[in-house]
Amino acid sequence: MLTELIISEYLIKSTGADGGHKYISTEIELKGKVKKLTILFAKKSDENKLENSGPIKVKGELQNDGEKYDLIMNNATLEK
Repeated sequence: MLTELIISEYLIKSTGADGGHKYISTEIELKGKVKKLTILFAKKSDENKLENSGPIKVKGELQNDGEKYDLIMNNATLEK
């Protein structure tokens, strides 16, 4: 399901694999419950635009595997 979100509170995290990739960790409310969300970007150029200030808009494929699991947004793009 392609989803667009505006998030204002988030953490930028990174991996050490493949020269390092940045991703976002945040929480959103979904169907009345607060769930953790990890946002993985499709392009490294979007990862490099991330800053720890102000709200951002992202669009991607939201994966929801049920109540017991965290949410994942794959192939996300940073929207203007």
